[in-house]
Amino acid sequence: MSATAKILIIDDFEDSADITAAFLEDGGFTDVDFARSAQEAYAILGIEPAPEAPPPAFDLVICDIVLPEIDGIETCARIRLHPSYRDLPILMLSAIENVELLNQAFMAGANDFVRKPVDQISLLARVRSLLRLKREQERRRAREEQLERQSRDLQRGVLDKALVDPNTMLASAAVIDLTLRSCAQHGDSACLALIRIDAFAAYETEHGREEADRLMRTVASVLAATPAPLSSILTALDRSTFIVVGPRPSGTVPLQRTCSFAREDMAARAFPHGNSVFGDYVTLSTAVAMAPAEELDGLLKRLLTGFEAEWRQGNSHIDVD
Repeated sequence: MSATAKILIIDDFEDSADITAAFLEDGGFTDVDFARSAQEAYAILGIEPAPEAPPPAFDLVICDIVLPEIDGIETCARIRLHPSYRDLPILMLSAIENVELLNQAFMAGANDFVRKPVDQISLLARVRSLLRLKREQERRRAREEQLERQSRDLQRGVLDKALVDPNTMLASAAVIDLTLRSCAQHGDSACLALIRIDAFAAYETEHGREEADRLMRTVASVLAATPAPLSSILTALDRSTFIVVGPRPSGTVPLQRTCSFAREDMAARAFPHGNSVFGDYVTLSTAVAMAPAEELDGLLKRLLTGFEAEWRQGNSHIDVD
């Protein structure tokens, strides 16, 4: 963390700034720049005037509340208003124990403060905490951007490698989450159909991994050819379970029919099992669940839980509330 963290200290008192920098260096933070005023800080950060070249990217600003001409609170607010620095951690330094003043600093966008004279342990603890928070925010933002890109690709009918299950070449389980997220964001309901190969583990025990994989691919091809709503997406949740995602459904009936067709088609193929309590041939069990946009979070979990409970009672087709 310290090897890559770039820090700007805004303090008009040179000795104070040097002490803060020395404490940071002791903690492993050696990439430090200085500004003696708000205007100088704006120039370094590329806020005012706009630089000809992109300004250096900073990971943290440490700003004294008391500055000449433009105080630290106004400086903090101006930095925070710039689009590039909306999430930049800002640590305030204050020799004044004034609750109202500190509240104004937090309202201006400060993340934390340290009293002056600066205590090294308190300073380094807050610096490390703010840098960890920044890294986590960056990771979360990158993940959200990735999900948005994948969602747009999915809506265009384009799947990248991360969204394809390599065993079945169907859409992967990640597509379930992407589709439900998209429905929730647009205020649309969604319906899920679960289709599971009965006694799959027993089949693998009897015939081996290679034959079990062949069965999985056979079922995947059967499901891919099964009539389903045009907007629905067939996904592979795991080796024995498939999920059909139906965005903006008219009800549960269309996916109930898809499940019925799948069970009948698999039964007609009379694919020998040899180790199933359900009979001599491979069978499928199914479940369907639907929810409005505001209840889509956790829909897949509710479907799986409801399926397991009903399946143990011998039901082959289940509607989960």
